[in-house]
Amino acid sequence: MTPRTSLVRCLGVGVAVLLLGAAVAGAAMRTVPLGRPQGSEAVRRALAASTDDGRLEALIRVLRGQDIPAALEAMDALASLGPWIVPRLVSEMRRTRNNWLIGATLVRLGSRAVAPLIELLDEADDATTVDCLYLLGEIGDRRAVPTLIRFLEDPREKVRMYAVTSLLQVGGPRAVEAVMDRLTREGKGLKTFVQDALLRYGRQSVEPVIQALASRSPAVREEAAFLLGGLRDLRAVDALVGALEDPDPKVRENACYALGEMADLVDEPGWVIDALAVRLDDPEDPVAEKARASLVRFGRAAVPRLIEAARSGRAGTAMRAANALREIGDPRAEDVLIELLSHPDRRVRVAAVSGLITVGTGRAVEPLLEALRDEDLRWFATLALERVGTENLELFFSAVPNDPTMGLRTQILVRLGSSVVPFLLERLNDENTGRRAAACWVLGEIGDPEAAPYLGSLLADPELGWLAARSLRKLGEAGMEALARYLRSTGSDLGAVNAVEGLGLFGDPRAWDELEKAVAAAVPRAARIRAAVLIFRQGDPQRVQRLRAYMDGEGAPLWPDVEEALRAEGGIRVP
Repeated sequence: MTPRTSLVRCLGVGVAVLLLGAAVAGAAMRTVPLGRPQGSEAVRRALAASTDDGRLEALIRVLRGQDIPAALEAMDALASLGPWIVPRLVSEMRRTRNNWLIGATLVRLGSRAVAPLIELLDEADDATTVDCLYLLGEIGDRRAVPTLIRFLEDPREKVRMYAVTSLLQVGGPRAVEAVMDRLTREGKGLKTFVQDALLRYGRQSVEPVIQALASRSPAVREEAAFLLGGLRDLRAVDALVGALEDPDPKVRENACYALGEMADLVDEPGWVIDALAVRLDDPEDPVAEKARASLVRFGRAAVPRLIEAARSGRAGTAMRAANALREIGDPRAEDVLIELLSHPDRRVRVAAVSGLITVGTGRAVEPLLEALRDEDLRWFATLALERVGTENLELFFSAVPNDPTMGLRTQILVRLGSSVVPFLLERLNDENTGRRAAACWVLGEIGDPEAAPYLGSLLADPELGWLAARSLRKLGEAGMEALARYLRSTGSDLGAVNAVEGLGLFGDPRAWDELEKAVAAAVPRAARIRAAVLIFRQGDPQRVQRLRAYMDGEGAPLWPDVEEALRAEGGIRVP
């Protein structure tokens, strides 16, 4: 609850509620019609009293009465009596039901009431003190400023609150600077209150806040810069740009922040952006980081200057510029970010590769693939390639033999998923065996059923047949059907054996049914022997029993070769 919303002591709810009354009073006063009924009998009788004191007391009784029109007329009459009535009215204000009328009368006295109110403050109790401070703010006479400033140092928190709000109500550079100085020394209890009061005041009169940037106190300049960010008034831009050169780093930091807060208001921001870009090289990291964050607020307008800063050669500046370009996400940054991938400073390289995650295109694929060799960049380069890799897939297969990054390249292709399947199917016909093998492996890891017939056609390949069978296993049911289809066909010996090996990788009973059929089918002998060996190795009792019966009958010619194969593999008991 603030002082302006809490001046009501006279309503009998205690000192804590007193402060609401004056705010209510002010609101009520603003709703009173300008026309005043004249000729109240009660006022005429009061003015007819024989002494000044008598007239004062009689008029106060009218104010305390139920007749509001008469009370409004009594206000004018009391104001005409002069400043000598101030102490009596202040005393009465704390116990009168219509205390807002008493307060309004004191305000109507205007500058004539200032000196008496200040006098009362010398020996006033707590309640009278806050009343007097409040009234001095309502009157708005700048002669009260020194006194109000003095009460900023009062040990009583409530008194300081009233001193702050009244000073800001009176206004002027001296009052604002004094409040800011108090803000720099205020504890947590009132700091937020003072900041909010300054923001409310600054929205009505920003010039004194701007002038506080020239204070001799670094702490005041710091607070002024921060408040101007909250006020977002374009009149402060010139002064804030000047504050970027302040000798105190906290002032520079808050000036950077404030300019960022106004980024959407500045019509021609080039000169502000230039000034902020200089701070990217500030010797104090918090200042430089705040400059970076504020440049991001200027968005696309800041991109050319950030590109220039990124090429400055200074590691800290280049890193922050690259990070800002990443956050803005403008495609124009791609070239400079690619350049920075070879920067000698690790921080700059990391910032550059992170930026390419956001703005990279197909042009960045080659340098990103090279970045896989750098342990510091590998993770970020992988993320970037997962985003832009499809734009230049050929480069994934441009590695030299035994390239240590080939494993990473294939893993990235796997993560790119079905979008790269058409490209990989083409690579199955590549002249280079290594590239064909990589495409075969990746297709299996992706697991797209579309690849099944293409992988099936490789089963007879002497270099890739077994890998094709393994990849078909990864394709699930589509792969199992392709293997069974090949086995039932009149394929080559090698292809048939690889198809058997592939089916043996499945746990699906249907795959083993196909193997059991193959033993007695018109398929190459080598495939029939291998199918029998796999069934014996798998050890399903019913299948083994049926197979043994077949070997004792029609399959007898196969048995010597099957037995030899089982013994050769070792550890398998010949049934």
